[in-house]
Amino acid sequence: MDVGIIYLLVALILLIFSAVKDIKKTKEVLKVSGKMALTVFPVLFLIFILMGVTSVFVSKETIASWLGSGRGLLGILIGELVGTFALVQPAAVFPFAGVLLNKGASYSAIFGFVMTAILIGISTLPIEIKFFGKRFVIVRNFSTFILVFFLAMIVEVIMG
Repeated sequence: MDVGIIYLLVALILLIFSAVKDIKKTKEVLKVSGKMALTVFPVLFLIFILMGVTSVFVSKETIASWLGSGRGLLGILIGELVGTFALVQPAAVFPFAGVLLNKGASYSAIFGFVMTAILIGISTLPIEIKFFGKRFVIVRNFSTFILVFFLAMIVEVIMG
């Protein structure tokens, strides 16, 4: 059975239990979920368009030459840099990583991309600086970048 169908069935069962227990709270849950979906879906839709464009217009040879296993450490760095500057929501990172993998990217470059896309957000820098201070944010992002690089090297050794 497809994982998506399992998630839908679990959600439906939980929604039924919720409705039986308290219909007012269930209606509130549906309102909140709807608002969240309306916020996330447009971004995901644009990400899926980007994935489609990448699949059709960027050749497998191009992806492999930039992010393939033959690039070694440079491929990891490129993957990390793309992830750092990508304005991709975490829910869309994994499908996009799958597109890159199918196009010839190495596991280590994908690891670098996924981890930095999730952990380092250029788009969130202003709010992070506001709450945590410039020095902390710079140290956190730099440390994350370096740590991800070393972890990606381990992935390269294991999966290579």
